[in-house]
Amino acid sequence: MRLLKTVITALLVFTILPLTWSAPASPQFTAEDYLYEAWFKVEAADLMGLGASQLAVLGRDYTESQLSVKLLTWEEGKLTTYWESPNLSKEGPALLAAGRPLPSGEPALIILTQEQLYLYTYENENIILVSQFKHTLSPYELSVADLDGDGQDELLIVRVGERLPTFEERVVEVYRLTAEGLVKMGSSPFLGNIRCLTAGDLDGDGLAEVVTDAGLSTRSGVFTLLDWDPVKAELVPRFQEKNLLSNMAFGMTITTDASEPLLYTADGWGRLNHFRLENNKFSPATDYLTFPNGLVAVATGDLNGDGQGELITVGHPNNLFIVGLI
Repeated sequence: MRLLKTVITALLVFTILPLTWSAPASPQFTAEDYLYEAWFKVEAADLMGLGASQLAVLGRDYTESQLSVKLLTWEEGKLTTYWESPNLSKEGPALLAAGRPLPSGEPALIILTQEQLYLYTYENENIILVSQFKHTLSPYELSVADLDGDGQDELLIVRVGERLPTFEERVVEVYRLTAEGLVKMGSSPFLGNIRCLTAGDLDGDGLAEVVTDAGLSTRSGVFTLLDWDPVKAELVPRFQEKNLLSNMAFGMTITTDASEPLLYTADGWGRLNHFRLENNKFSPATDYLTFPNGLVAVATGDLNGDGQGELITVGHPNNLFIVGLI
């Protein structure tokens, strides 16, 4: 009986603790069963040069065999579909990123499928396909960021480095986009089974850092922060941290829209964590936010152009939440 009481007490403690440590989110905008049957990725970027971010989203409708990217704009207190890509379902899993990968520095939308890379920009009030070419990369994850400070974003693509009997050793490869296609600049060492990737300037030096989460199943994994070494032409790990989260991160982003650069992570327990970089480790900025659904993606941007950033996160499978940027 004493053992039973101890077990029950422990269960109650672990049930109460998340409520004590976390803060429930107060969404400014919520949409349930929204747009797709399942969402995979969100990106916020001002492709149109309007001083406000548009929201690029990747999702799937299984009943209609439709996999596509949509660009949403904020109009009169709601999100409106401005553009939709062709159906990508026949090209396997697709990846999405937004950045400035062109030498001209103009913002662009990048869609990377298992067969082709598509690059879209905004011209004459239309989203235009400006580049398309085939590849054989077999990509798992995609991000873009300016690693060397020249104003042009590099593409960061997660690929298999070595297949082992029980898991894959994956790497992050760095590419420059040219008129001829992708040119490989370098790679990272083996980082384990990378499950999530983001990049951005976390320490304010004008150069982007790369952050990965690697592990097995949905258990807590290893976070690695990497810097680009132009002499060695490779991504070099600066430090690693274990058990930063209670389980795996399904989505990550780095924002510089707040008062300080922050790393945001979205996990399957419906928690939105945010960390600052301090003394070569990640420190929680404040308590995490909680949502009623497991989270699959997160982005930040100024959707309404008021100068105040917003957090956009997606709860599985298709619930959208927008809250004020912390």
